[in-house]
Amino acid sequence: MTALTLTLKQALPGRLDLSPLSPTLARDGLGGLAALQVHMGTRQHALGELFAIKGDDASNVVLAGDLSRVDQIGAGLAAGSLRVEGHAGAYLGLAMTGGRMTVTGNVAEFAAVGMRKGSIEILGNAGDYLGGALPGALQGMAGGQVVVHGDVGARCGDRMRRGAILVAGSIGDYAGSRMLAGTLLALQGCGAHAGYGMRRGTLLVRGTIPIDATFADCGRHVLPIVHLLFRSWQPLGGAFAGLADQVRPVQRFMGDRGADGKGEILHFE
Repeated sequence: MTALTLTLKQALPGRLDLSPLSPTLARDGLGGLAALQVHMGTRQHALGELFAIKGDDASNVVLAGDLSRVDQIGAGLAAGSLRVEGHAGAYLGLAMTGGRMTVTGNVAEFAAVGMRKGSIEILGNAGDYLGGALPGALQGMAGGQVVVHGDVGARCGDRMRRGAILVAGSIGDYAGSRMLAGTLLALQGCGAHAGYGMRRGTLLVRGTIPIDATFADCGRHVLPIVHLLFRSWQPLGGAFAGLADQVRPVQRFMGDRGADGKGEILHFE
């Protein structure tokens, strides 16, 4: 069997909602895939009009082309593998409950919102609200793992409930804002107001991070759990591979004391 490959035929004139794709593959297999109706603005199009489709392995899907205007790729994904060859639009992996996704380019806003299980790897950059909460939602990402080899925008991990977001680059302002639990790693620093409204959870940061006055300095420590986490992330390669080469003391800050105050920012060199 060969991977089911969908190649964009030409540049899209508007934004395309691809959310019907993953549930359809899981429920119906390949039958009628080319006739699957997807929305671009207020109009419906058959999937076969927009994409050249080949291959027969529905558990191993490849999307190719400039998909920066394609939103909700992998929405509701429950199993299998989905690879995006290029850039992707907003809401990638929305409400994902399993499986594995890889994006070779950049991803727009709201990736991994509502994610429960599975893994997402982004080789480029990610936009704002990665692993965050949808407007009005009380919780953001609640499980799984997201790995970003580039940089991430603001509000990464907003209202995050569980899981891990690992960023090889930097994170913008308000990293881990209103965080409920989980682990957020940034290897090249964070912007202003990291951990704003944080109730619980762990924000691990190497590099520059301004600490707000609502966080209490708890001193410098060697925490075995940090070394164990670094060892578990070594197989990811790249910037994550050398983290466990030495024992790294951390400067621990507890907060946000304007919320429950049980979260922590661990800063290391």
